[in-house]
Formats: sequence, C-alpha cells, structure tokens
Amino acid sequence: MTKRSLNLAQFWLTIAFFSIPGIAFSIAGYIRFRSGIFDNSIKVDTYPYVVFTLLVTLLWALIVDRLRLNRIARLLSLPTGALIAAQATAFCALLSLSLFFFYRTIIARMFVIIGCAFLFLLSFCLIHLFRAAMHILEKSKNGRFPIAIVGADEVAVGVSRHLAKSQLARCKVVCFVALPDQIKTVQDSPVLDWERLDDVVDVFHCAEILVALPPNRMGEAQKVLQKVQHLCIPVRLVLDLGEGVFVPERIFDYCGVPLLDVRPYAVDTVAYALGKRIFDVGFSLVVLLLGTPLMLLIAVVIKLTSPGPVFFLQERVSLNGRLFKMIKFRTMFLQSSRGSNELHTSRTDHRVTSIGRFLRRASLDELPQFINVLRGDMSVVGPRPELTFFVQKFRQEIPWYMARHNVKCGITGWAQVNGLRGSDSSIPDRIEYDLYYLQNWSLVFDLRIILMTVLAGLIGKNAY
Repeated sequence: MTKRSLNLAQFWLTIAFFSIPGIAFSIAGYIRFRSGIFDNSIKVDTYPYVVFTLLVTLLWALIVDRLRLNRIARLLSLPTGALIAAQATAFCALLSLSLFFFYRTIIARMFVIIGCAFLFLLSFCLIHLFRAAMHILEKSKNGRFPIAIVGADEVAVGVSRHLAKSQLARCKVVCFVALPDQIKTVQDSPVLDWERLDDVVDVFHCAEILVALPPNRMGEAQKVLQKVQHLCIPVRLVLDLGEGVFVPERIFDYCGVPLLDVRPYAVDTVAYALGKRIFDVGFSLVVLLLGTPLMLLIAVVIKLTSPGPVFFLQERVSLNGRLFKMIKFRTMFLQSSRGSNELHTSRTDHRVTSIGRFLRRASLDELPQFINVLRGDMSVVGPRPELTFFVQKFRQEIPWYMARHNVKCGITGWAQVNGLRGSDSSIPDRIEYDLYYLQNWSLVFDLRIILMTVLAGLIGKNAY
C-alpha cells in the first residue's frame, strides 16, 4: 500500500540512521583499545565511553532529524550524499567535543576521531545502500503494486504520469475507470466503464484506488466515494490544493501527489504493521506451545468419533479481500463443499457432530487458527473472517461492509466479545462494532478484547 509502505520504509530508515553512532563508536573502541594498533597497556574504564556514546547518539538523532537526513525524498534527491553526511558528522563532532567542557572524565581523543570518521563512512554508505535498494525495487518486476485511478481525463493521466516518473512511488497504474459521461483521453492503458467498477478488484487485482476528479466535478465526490466504498481496498482522493496547503492528519503527500484518506486506516501505521505482527507471532507461539497437549487430545477424539479428517479448511476473506484457507478442527460430518461454503451454522444444525457441538460451544475448534496467524493470514484480534459467498452478497447489500477488510481478520473481535456472534446476530450491528474497532485500534484495545474473550467470550449463548 502507498502510505503503509512509505511509513515502514521511513521507520526502518530512521532506525538505521539512529543506530549509526552506536556502531561507529563500538568500532572505534575496538580499534583504539583492543586491536593492538595503539598502546593498550593502560586499563580503561568503559563506563565513561558508554555514557559518551549514548550522549553522541542523542545528538546525532537531533542532527539527522534537523537535516532531514532520514527522509526518503531527501535522500533520493541528493547528488552523492557525501556533502550532507560530512555536514552531519561535523555538527556531531563539534557538539561532542563541546561535551568535554561539562563531562570531566578523560576520553581518548583518538577514540573520538575514529568514531567520527566511521560516523561519516557509515552514514555515507547507508545513503547509497538505500538508494541502491530503491533502484533495485524500481527495476524489479514485483517492485510496484497495482492500483487503479477513477477518472479517465487529463487530471487522471497527469496523476498517472507523475507516479510513473517518481523513483519513490512503489505503485503501477494498471487501469482507469471512466466517470459517467466522461470524455476518455487515456491511451495505452485499459479504461473501464463506470458499470465495470468491480473489475478493478476481480480482474485487475488492484491494491488501492486513487479517485482523481477534475475541479468541475468535485461536487460529485460524495457520490463517487459512496460507489467505490463497497470494494475491499483502500480509497484515496487526489487533491489539488495548491502549494503550502497540508493537513497531516488526513492528507498526505505521496511523491508530490496530495492524497486524502477517505477513512483512516490502521494498517497504514507502523504500530499496526510492525507492533501488531510481533504481538501476533509471540502470542500465537505461546498458545500453540501450551495448547499442544489439548490439541492432540481433540484430534484423537475427532478421529475416533466420526470418519473424516481432523482439520477443516474453508476459504475466507481477509485483508484487502485476499482469500485464504482458514483452519479449524472439524466439527461436522463430511458434506459437500457447497453446503459448508454457502450456509451458516444454525443452533440445531444436524450437520454438527456431538463432539463438534462441544468444541463449538467452548470455541476449542478455533485453536488451529493460530497457525493462520503465524502464516500471516489472520491476526489474533480483528473482524471475524466471513465466507466468500456471503462477502459477495453483503458487499452489495450493506453500506460500508467492505471497510472491515481494511485490517486483517481475527480469531476474536470487538463484535464477538459484545455478544454479536453466530448467524443469529445482526450483520449491520456487527459491522458497526467492526468499524469502531478500525477507528479506535491500539495494542491496548487488542489486549482488552483478548481479556474479555478469555473471561466471557469463549463460551456464549451464540457459540454453536
């Protein structure tokens, strides 16, 4: 995704730059005191050198941020990177030397000189490593993800050309969608009629949509956005606000193209993309390790009480409409795939086995889904994944239904812990709770839902 990929790249680039002083002065310490190149007969107290390195790291972080050395667009615009790396190193060296007036402990000058030399060398190398990585991504076949532009006039073509020329953009416009009664000026790219909007996802498998309305049709924005909301991918509105107008909360500059988030997306944040994934993997590993004896027992009982496999795999829909096979313990007698894929389970469903009814009641049939979490198909917490058949049905009937696919589906969710579980629960009410989760997501919120699940949600009146 445009915003998420930029945020992640920006995050790791910042971490890399902020780590340089620790690496540089660690190398300097080895060369000065351990390599044998210099006199090592005097015993050295390492504590003041560690404190000095920490102070330099703080100064370096401030300098890097001030010079915008950790900004992607800034690095790509540099001729060589040598001048700004030298400038940052010089500022850091001068400020570091000034610390000697306040920091009374004696520190070897050669340690400082070598450390500053490696500050320059490592920052210069990082700039070129990053630029090389961006160049490789740009040339690779899989380096750009597909997007669609709603609009087929000069405005849409201008946006497409701008993104195509940008070294930073990681997207490729694979199709355009002409607005009603719009004169098409797009050449050399597929142009869909407005009635074929669904083909953006179904045929071209786009990851995002950019809505590029000409100024004289901005009054149609609400109508157009309502139409595209049923698709399961993020939607951005291209804005031409003029230079200097920037609202960071909802409007962001993507490679020189001002974009408005139609909705805030949790998946665009580093906290969601990185922090939530780390939590999911760690939590799932703990559950699977501790639950292995119970899962083996359940597998044996299922095998002994009814013919068929232990596990049941069913196609579900997750983030951005991606299909995956959800793993559950089999709780039903063997049946046709149509019956299992197009029918919800009812309270007195004759298809459920006796042991299966107990597993469903206690939610133990969901345990294998932690394997899906490890594979990246699901999250521990999120909107419950729906059958493909019902997704296609609800996307046309319920406004904002597909918004729930802007985050990964989960084993448990805010709707489920509030009693909205099973086919008897209201779909619009579940969507309302899912949207609340999307808008208010945090790791603390996830922990709250997990705690509520353990305390009250595992066994409920709608678990069958």
